[in-house]
Amino acid sequence: MGDLFNSLNQLGISSFLLEGLFWIGLVVLAVYLIGQWLSSFAYSDYHETPLEILQKEFARGNITEAEYLITQVSHPNQTLESLSA
Repeated sequence: MGDLFNSLNQLGISSFLLEGLFWIGLVVLAVYLIGQWLSSFAYSDYHETPLEILQKEFARGNITEAEYLITQVSHPNQTLESLSA
């Protein structure tokens, strides 16, 4: 390992710079991994009800008012995706 640092020193790269880059990389990796871990808890317990899905589809304009009303009345326990399949 000493030979590596000697050859890098000859190129003008000090071990101080390499050590600094190592720690910066380690901190960036730790922050990224912690962020991914925390974001996995964000919506894990939330599930949309069929009525919420139907309301969103109607609000987006993907279905007409007639389709919205018919689906809401005739299929109260089904999602829109299961009806279109």
